[in-house]
Amino acid sequence: MPQRRLLYLDSNGLSACLWQGGTLHEEGHFPQDEAGIAAFSEYVARHRHSSFYLLADIADEGFQIEVLPYTQGADRSALLARKLGQYFYGSPLATALSYGREKTGRRDEKFLLAALTRPQLFEPWLAALHAAEAQLAGVHSLSLLGAQLIAKLPPVREHCLLISITRGGIRQSFFENGQLKFSRLSQMTATGAAEIAAGCAAEAAKIYQYLLGQRLLARGAPLPVLALAHPAQTGAFLEHCKNTEELQFSLHDLHAACKTCGLKTLPRDSHAESLFLHLLAQAPPREQFAQPAERRFFRLWQIRFALKSAGAVALLGCLLFAGKLLVDAFQWSGQTAEIQAQSEADAQKYQAILKTYPPMPTSTDNLRAVIGRFDDLEKRSAPVEPLFLALSRALGESPRVDLDRIQWQLNANPDDNFQSQQETRTPAANGEKPAAGAMHAIAVVHGLLPTSMATDQRGQLDAVNAFADTLRKDPSLKVTILRMPFDVESGKSLKSASEKAAEAVQPKFVVHISRKL
Repeated sequence: MPQRRLLYLDSNGLSACLWQGGTLHEEGHFPQDEAGIAAFSEYVARHRHSSFYLLADIADEGFQIEVLPYTQGADRSALLARKLGQYFYGSPLATALSYGREKTGRRDEKFLLAALTRPQLFEPWLAALHAAEAQLAGVHSLSLLGAQLIAKLPPVREHCLLISITRGGIRQSFFENGQLKFSRLSQMTATGAAEIAAGCAAEAAKIYQYLLGQRLLARGAPLPVLALAHPAQTGAFLEHCKNTEELQFSLHDLHAACKTCGLKTLPRDSHAESLFLHLLAQAPPREQFAQPAERRFFRLWQIRFALKSAGAVALLGCLLFAGKLLVDAFQWSGQTAEIQAQSEADAQKYQAILKTYPPMPTSTDNLRAVIGRFDDLEKRSAPVEPLFLALSRALGESPRVDLDRIQWQLNANPDDNFQSQQETRTPAANGEKPAAGAMHAIAVVHGLLPTSMATDQRGQLDAVNAFADTLRKDPSLKVTILRMPFDVESGKSLKSASEKAAEAVQPKFVVHISRKL
């Protein structure tokens, strides 16, 4: 951060001081002549990298309260510029302070229009600053800093008149609810405490009459007056500044006010310009009088500072992130080493355990393959109970049917009928494709019919079909008759008992049953 140098301008010339941590160091006084301006130019050239704050304490000031329609953006700037030009024509050192919007009606915005009406007094000093490319933060008025001081001097009053003594004279500023309404600087030639106190009392009486004439104060209402005085001069002020029905004086210790505001350099007399300079360095008001061209180099510094700050913050963030990654890398490296060491120790324990077992007849890979095949067989195994139960129910409803034998099989093809028999046409011969991947439990049932039915071919056909229909009642079963007790191909007729001698042989048939697992 650059150093802050404060410039105090009055009718006698310009004074410069350095502000550091609440302490003011006087660095020179430059009179209002060619020699003084030349010396000031050399001073600015030596400290061109500092930030300069110019505080003006002159009598050539103008104030105007104006209520304007509420606007924003470019319209607001144009409206204020036009109003400032109307009231303070020819003075570029003008500004507007917003006092907020009214609470009734159109809710217009109230402004205090202020200006330094003698710009010729500032031109040589501003020219010297601009020639040295110095960082001029702004041009301020001592009267506008009074609001900061009033806020720190309790109690807060609705109306009050602040009287302060500076090298420029006696400054009287009238405030309403903490807002500046009017300020006036009276020249002062007296040097004694008694004369200064008498001058303050006389000026306060004049301001009271002026406020009554401007209707800023109700007639008959007392005006509180706050006067800043050196502790050694309090007696003289108490003697001359006495309370009346119109003026109610309240003396404030100047040293106590300086300590309250944080100023470490206490004034030697009742002059309060050092206190106002400290307030300016501590919290510069947003409103100031310098034009943008005069503050160009200060704006450039602000941009450079913002960019450098953003770069510093980004760099710090990157360094913190890189540091975190570095710490994480060290932690991961340590954990990796521990895991590797543990893995090696576990491998050694495993090998030691393996050595205690008898040698295997085959390799581990072969055992793993055998176990895998065994698991596959286990998965492909299925219980026969569901098919047994279905056959049991069917046999219970078909008393003429007996079982000869049952062939069991697991197959992905539900129509598998043990092709080795080649006894009859199968559903697979019709071009049907089995479902891929699904396993089926298959039972090929070889059945017997009673010997008494050997000559009754129609009865045999009915008995076998009834047995198959009973099995089909279970929707999870697929039932196919592979072989009848006699040849039932088309083109052949059924033979009666008279055509062929009955033989005492039990009729046989074969039924194919499949169930999806």
